[in-house]
Amino acid sequence: MQVYVRKDVQAFEYVSFTEFKNEEELDFCCEKLEKYVSVVKSWSSKIGKFCIVEKDTLTPIDYCPFCGKKIDYVDVE
Repeated sequence: MQVYVRKDVQAFEYVSFTEFKNEEELDFCCEKLEKYVSVVKSWSSKIGKFCIVEKDTLTPIDYCPFCGKKIDYVDVE
């Protein structure tokens, strides 16, 4: 599964921050991950990866926890 990630830098007068956004239309590797992502806010805009959410802890994932397929995060401009 490939996830295209775009780096978005917001600059204000005194503060700037970076946010990572993914494209909305994804070809998910399995239905379970697609359902999980739709129910749980699992995208981390700080690190640009999907995460497993447990209480207040975000654990980034590089493999689907349901089917085991590798998730490739591809940087785009």
